[in-house]
Amino acid sequence: MGVAVENIELVAGELRQRLGTDAVLTDEGLLDAYEADTYWKAIASRASGSPLGRPDLVVLAGSDEDVATVLQLANQFGVPVVPWGGGSGSQGGAILTHGGIALDLKGLDHIVDVDEVSLTVTAEAGVNGQRLEAELNALGLMLPHYPASAELATVGGYVAARGSGVLSTRYGKIEDLVVALRVVTPTGEVIDTLPVPRHAVGPELTQLFIGSEGTLGVITRATLGLRPLPPARRFEAVSFPSVPKGIAAIRDAIARGYRPSVVRLYDETATRLTLSPVVGEELDGVCTILCFEGDAPVVDAEAEGVLALATERGARILDGSLGETWWRRRYEFYRPPHHPELPAMWGTIEAVATYARIYGVYQAVRSAIEPYRRDGLTLRIHLSHWYPWGTMIYGRFVIPEAGANGIELHDRIWEDGVKAILGAGGVINDHHGVGLKLAPYMRAQHGPALDTLRRIKEVLDPNRIMNPGKLDL
Repeated sequence: MGVAVENIELVAGELRQRLGTDAVLTDEGLLDAYEADTYWKAIASRASGSPLGRPDLVVLAGSDEDVATVLQLANQFGVPVVPWGGGSGSQGGAILTHGGIALDLKGLDHIVDVDEVSLTVTAEAGVNGQRLEAELNALGLMLPHYPASAELATVGGYVAARGSGVLSTRYGKIEDLVVALRVVTPTGEVIDTLPVPRHAVGPELTQLFIGSEGTLGVITRATLGLRPLPPARRFEAVSFPSVPKGIAAIRDAIARGYRPSVVRLYDETATRLTLSPVVGEELDGVCTILCFEGDAPVVDAEAEGVLALATERGARILDGSLGETWWRRRYEFYRPPHHPELPAMWGTIEAVATYARIYGVYQAVRSAIEPYRRDGLTLRIHLSHWYPWGTMIYGRFVIPEAGANGIELHDRIWEDGVKAILGAGGVINDHHGVGLKLAPYMRAQHGPALDTLRRIKEVLDPNRIMNPGKLDL
């Protein structure tokens, strides 16, 4: 579905008058940068000359008022708007499948306030994650999020996709770190949610916008919880005799109150093909990286307690320097040569479930993807985010050569993977967002509850301009 040319021209002209000519981009070469995020299907389609979507124009916003102006005009003329941050999303959530305006938020790049008493930071949506962390670290503080995308991602993207970082087992996902938000609604109103989370004066409005991926409005500012930089970090590594024994050991540890900041459990294939090349050692079995942080006596007590529980489940204690190496190189997993490039195909089949169901989900995904080994597929699964009630699987698949039918093959792999997850009682995503990739499966996941989400969308976005085609809303 395209946008009427006359509407685009009217909106572009009005925006140039209100925001300045430099804020409105229509040059074809500049629009190219907004054709794909890191979703494989978007990258492959762009490379073939048939991108999944493309903006008609780009607006460089520099303030809340700029964003409000864009949304008011877009709503008036029925022009789609898609917020754009660092372009690091893996689900196609920022692809402009309906054309319209790519609203680039990187100009909202101010760290507004660091409250060292309350341990919060207020930052605009376009602030880069790595820059934010560096400035906080200089004050002896950290935002304990640390996603793999930090080099590219922005604060707005963290929140909009309901992301997670490597320290989530101790500190939680982004929704556990958000204190308050500023949002511009689809009709152009600027609203602030309450300045404390989990209050008792009605439903939690803040959480409504977390994970909404630009479908309910534009997040322009977030207040996030901080922690002091830990005085001590201790890394350990163990090898479990099997995935179920590893899951049981970590479940026991969390149930007893231990809170490691990192638990990275690699199955046998992921140990060999994913972990070993990055840390530079040949490893086998179900290798697990652990990190404990805080005051040194507490760190040591937690580490010894978790290691004791692991050995009760048959674990073999490895050299803890493996964990230190993993920490130093943790972003290398997502760069060549460790991360594939075209003409390869890749994707992450991600799921979360309770402890009672997670191994069944693991087995179901492995069984569903097994037939694609004939296409050269390898599946490497690790479990990296752990909760009191359950955990998740992060299954990276790679095919060295996608071939002429790559798009069709990609979609079949995903359909089989999702059916396996749902059939085993899992949830089809943990922290990467929904975007285009998982939108077709939202009805199967939510059932009639999806209609409730759609009604919320209809009230907030009556002309359906916000990121159409995403979340199946």
